[in-house]
Amino acid sequence: MQRSLAFFTALKPTIDRFLSSNIMRLGLSIIGGLAMLPLFVNAQAVQAKETLNLSQAISFALSEHPEMSVFGHQRKSLDARIKQAGVLPRPTIGFTIEDAMGTGTHSNFGAAQSTLSIAWVLEQSAIEKRVDAATNAATQVDFDIEIKALDISAYTAKLFIESLILEQRLQLAELAEKQADSALSAITRRVEAGKSLSIEQLQSKAELVRRSLEVEDLDHELKASRYQLVAQWGGEVSDYVLQGELLNVPAIKDLSSQLAKLQAHPALLAFANKQRIAQSQIELARIEARPKWQVSAGIKRYESTDDYGIVAGISIPFGKDSRSLGEVRVIQAQQAEYQSQSDVFTRKLSTQLFVLLQNMEHSKHVIDALTEQVIPLLEKASEEASKAYDIGRLGYLEWTSIRQELLSTQAQLLDAYQAIHLQYIEIQRLTGASLSN
Repeated sequence: MQRSLAFFTALKPTIDRFLSSNIMRLGLSIIGGLAMLPLFVNAQAVQAKETLNLSQAISFALSEHPEMSVFGHQRKSLDARIKQAGVLPRPTIGFTIEDAMGTGTHSNFGAAQSTLSIAWVLEQSAIEKRVDAATNAATQVDFDIEIKALDISAYTAKLFIESLILEQRLQLAELAEKQADSALSAITRRVEAGKSLSIEQLQSKAELVRRSLEVEDLDHELKASRYQLVAQWGGEVSDYVLQGELLNVPAIKDLSSQLAKLQAHPALLAFANKQRIAQSQIELARIEARPKWQVSAGIKRYESTDDYGIVAGISIPFGKDSRSLGEVRVIQAQQAEYQSQSDVFTRKLSTQLFVLLQNMEHSKHVIDALTEQVIPLLEKASEEASKAYDIGRLGYLEWTSIRQELLSTQAQLLDAYQAIHLQYIEIQRLTGASLSN
């Protein structure tokens, strides 16, 4: 069973709005046009490595994940149980001697009677119910497979999104590092020319070190995230270049349509299936409690006359076997428990679904506000601050603060994109309906 997330079925790398720079007389590179971050991959890297989109990643994870192979062994075990349930009971062969080794005419075997017989229990209906119960029990593994597939698909999607986000964070951090380096060079020239204080140079050096550390941290995080992703199918990180589109914000569905999909969640279907399994076990227990007739047939030999005769018999247990009453009540209690668990789980999923949809709406609002209002204003403010610093009307700390605020807001935008995609993935995992081949 291979599943992929619907909103990533056709991922393509795009070059959206590039980072533009406003080269000032001091040679400072100013960040501009970052309302939406560039999402592209290096062309040479793509040629050297295999591109990997989310659909492929999920397919690889489901086909090679060690946890999925466990179900194959479970299936073999359950098939063996079904086969065993259909095995007929072994017949019983008996041999008896009568009227021998006694007294008088029966003191030896001259008047003995010997009987060779075979007997078997009539329980065909019980065997059929055993097979039905074993077959129904085996279907539970199918729901377990679907549940695990949903979990693995969602986990893979989260790692994939995390890796894409970390790539963008790393690009942003590298850009900030280059900006800090350019600023340090320009300030150094101003200090040498006597136009700036040396304290500004020291602050600029500290800023460059911080930006370099941030690049290093993000590089480590990205490597770890990529490794976790490809390790699911035993791949090598160096073999792939991730290919995805973060700017495609998934559509926010209404609550009623999503609640309707919950009924098809494999976990809920599994509870219903457990109740069916319990019902088949109840029927089997009742049949097992019925009297089992035993039929026998054989041949009797009369030693005194050297004759043979046919013998046959039937045994019917007397009374009613009440030993299954307790077992039936236990199973009926389990049925009620499964129903209660199903009700609790449904309510839990419904609550989570409502919260996630609300969070998606909030994330969408944040994305719109940042891209349409906040970032354009901060870009303009950064431009004006650079001009003001260039002519000496703004101090270094104020100029740096405005510039860092723009970088922080761009990082916040990435947070919002990451949040809305992860929220959507979790909704898909909860409903199960959006996951398809």
